[in-house]
Amino acid sequence: GYPDQALRKSQEALALARELDHPFSLGDVLCYAGCMLKEMRRDAQALKEDAEEMVRLADEMGLRAWLPLGTCFGGAALAMLGQVQEGMAQMREGIAVCQSRDVELYLSGTLCSLAEAQAKAGHPEEGLITLAGALALVEKTDERHWEAELYRLRAELLLAQGDDAEADASLEKAIQVAQRQQAKSWELRATVSLARLWQEQGRIDEARQVLAEIYGWFSEGFDTPDLQEGKALLEELS
Repeated sequence: GYPDQALRKSQEALALARELDHPFSLGDVLCYAGCMLKEMRRDAQALKEDAEEMVRLADEMGLRAWLPLGTCFGGAALAMLGQVQEGMAQMREGIAVCQSRDVELYLSGTLCSLAEAQAKAGHPEEGLITLAGALALVEKTDERHWEAELYRLRAELLLAQGDDAEADASLEKAIQVAQRQQAKSWELRATVSLARLWQEQGRIDEARQVLAEIYGWFSEGFDTPDLQEGKALLEELS
């Protein structure tokens, strides 16, 4: 919920890990403070660079655990940058390696990125199948970091199929999850999607009210895509 502070801590952690010259620690930091944060911030170029460093490090030092994760993150970055087919292929490659090793760490997040890419490729029905698998994995592993975003993306794909009612319910679920987790950034992203849906339905006052409330919570990070989108939509609704 504090985008600028999180980025500063990430940069400090990466600098310290490089200074220590301890490959496993650097791989760990590149995964969580590097790739995961950059993906959340939707900073595709920075994500690509951190993922490439992670794969290179894993290759050079024989860190088998980090290689498929770095491959998945790299695929997500490519899809975000518009190289959708190449990105999906790379994510599937990483997912296959994880599944062959019974590694489920972060897999729901990768499936979320794959579903988003499938939607970009014009296949929302495939994306919904991928998301169903990701949500089942969340229940199995209790790894809930991406849970709110999975429900938000599910709603976006349902909207692409014209199912407004189910999409609305899925967005409400995304917001509930984010609020329970006190995950303000996820709550903002889901609320932007809900406000956009309500705007299309003519529910302008309701849309403005829910979006203004969560947007007003933030005191930093105004250069991030999520907050920029929130501001632009608020202006449209005013």
